[in-house]
Amino acid sequence: MPGEVVAIGRINVDIDMRVEKLPEINQHIISQVGRIDFGGSAANFACQCAKLGIKTMLVSCVGDDEFGKLATKAITKDGVDTSCLLVLEKQPTGIFVYTHDTNGNRLVVVEPGANRFLEKRVFEEEKLLDAQLVHIAGSFPMLTGRVAELTTSNGMILSLDPGRAGSNLDYDKILKQTDLLFLNQTELKEYFKINPSESALRTFAKTFPGIVVLKMGEKGAIATDGFEYCTSEVFEVPVVDTLGAGDSFAAGFVAAWMRSERIEQALNVANAVAALTITQPGAQNGQPTLDEAAKLLRRHRISIDSVLKTFKVRSKTRKSKGKKNAKSRKGRGSN
Repeated sequence: MPGEVVAIGRINVDIDMRVEKLPEINQHIISQVGRIDFGGSAANFACQCAKLGIKTMLVSCVGDDEFGKLATKAITKDGVDTSCLLVLEKQPTGIFVYTHDTNGNRLVVVEPGANRFLEKRVFEEEKLLDAQLVHIAGSFPMLTGRVAELTTSNGMILSLDPGRAGSNLDYDKILKQTDLLFLNQTELKEYFKINPSESALRTFAKTFPGIVVLKMGEKGAIATDGFEYCTSEVFEVPVVDTLGAGDSFAAGFVAAWMRSERIEQALNVANAVAALTITQPGAQNGQPTLDEAAKLLRRHRISIDSVLKTFKVRSKTRKSKGKKNAKSRKGRGSN
């Protein structure tokens, strides 16, 4: 049973190196700070959803190495259902090397490893059908097409965050089946030739049935369905590491929107979640719970009580069902 959300995409080992200045060719330098953590856009999204109280399954591939075992263990510990992770023999788990300096310049080297096979993976569709929403993090043309057909045929929500390599997707076809589209400013301009003005975003959003959500970094975020147009400013926090912030943002938006279907509220939750994520090193270490995000929002006089109540109602419902089941078992045992 996948729960409310299924996330599809990559798992990586993140090697994070912070340097004073990026090295020149053949130059040997010493890192100021070096860390090894677990990441990958889909894994980051899934872990954040789980921490926000959303029952989440992750569909991905890892290698049959020690990193794959450790990553699976860490993600499972965060509450993510990893029963659909595919362990590939004689393949390494993906590696993401991220070197960045004090001026924000970066050097990224990726070894996809087992992630190379995600596009060709044949997943068991019936395992996904009970989910309300499927989120694809990354660019997988064939897989995205299959999932788009699945979600449309079964009345599910399709959420898409194509990322930096999304230029190879057939947007003319996919957008007709997309409910939530997450982009940053670079992706908006590169993939759709659009600048982030209000009129341009409203017009663009009206070309497909869903909501476009624009991540703008220090400038905040925008979301519109072509009719309602909402903005949210960033929340000032001490910035330690921005790695994975966009994935946490998407998870925050999805979690709140699924419960309230209010764009403005979802956008504020997304910004709060992203803000708290960047206060700790690594893509997943700073990811907050829903209560922690709500606390930050309350400090800015923003209430998400309507979202919080939905989790309490569901929690009470589960407890009530548990008591009824216990009574029925007790009754059968006494006969």
